[in-house]
Amino acid sequence: MPLQIPFGLLLTIVLLLAGKVTSAQGQPAPPAAAYAAPAPAAVQGLYQAADPVSSLLYNGPEYVNYAMRYGERLGHQFFLTPELQPGSVLYYQQPFANLQLRYDVVLDQVVLEQPTSPLMLRLVNEKLERFTIGGHHFEQLKSDSTAGGLPATAYYEVLSEGPVRLLARRAKRRQERIEGRIVKVEFIGTDRLYAYKAGRYYTVNSKAGVQKLLADRESEIRDYMRQNRLKLSKKQFENVVLLLVNHYNQLPPR
Repeated sequence: MPLQIPFGLLLTIVLLLAGKVTSAQGQPAPPAAAYAAPAPAAVQGLYQAADPVSSLLYNGPEYVNYAMRYGERLGHQFFLTPELQPGSVLYYQQPFANLQLRYDVVLDQVVLEQPTSPLMLRLVNEKLERFTIGGHHFEQLKSDSTAGGLPATAYYEVLSEGPVRLLARRAKRRQERIEGRIVKVEFIGTDRLYAYKAGRYYTVNSKAGVQKLLADRESEIRDYMRQNRLKLSKKQFENVVLLLVNHYNQLPPR
């Protein structure tokens, strides 16, 4: 097991070494108050490397960006953006915050930036219970044919909580084609909405599905849509469904 060095002791050693180097150069060491600021990122990274709990994050398999093998790419395989986003994870039942993450929605894998290496790591799905990325919250949910059923064990974004829990399965598929000697790829979004209510799951990807989900408060929902001029159009479908579910969850019980 790696030696766990207390952060305070590690920081003291680093600062003492820095003071010796400064003195050797013929300059007075700065006063102790100068070290009251938070530890530099390099020191924090060193501490994390010595911490057996934090080291759980950095022992996963390498993530290889498979999109780079295509001669031409349209879109990307990640959630929202191919750039790193701030996030947090619950991994091996341990919370980790202030991370830089990507979420590959083609492979349903969370990708982590190493603080001391250009390599990217993918977190092991079986050990990753939930995560946040760019302000969006995801949970791993199991497929369950006994409760209406989710189609697959995967990560689902939690959009609304309450009597109706609205979920989104973020996904993309690869469409490849060959033109001349160039293999091209397009990443096409295939997001789907689900809801959990009264012990069962519902598929919510059509007007009929929304009506079935909210049928017990149909008149209130219809009035709300009329007052706010809402329509379940294809372009605004998810946004409108979220508004309706949030309204439903705020209605007083009968």
